[in-house]
Amino acid sequence: MNCFVCGKKKQDFEVWSNKLVIGITFDSDFQKNDVISNMTEKSIICHQCIIDIQRKVNAESKS
Repeated sequence: MNCFVCGKKKQDFEVWSNKLVIGITFDSDFQKNDVISNMTEKSIICHQCIIDIQRKVNAESKS
């Protein structure tokens, strides 16, 4: 499987599917992020990219 964001090949235990990504958070700023909102139903995203997006969203919200 390849990550939707970084394109790196990942194992199934290293990725999140769209339903899980949206379901794990009630943070509307995270859900509105361009990358997250552009995921399709079949998109997958690796854990490191999730962490990077969360950091970016948190930094923007503190500004």
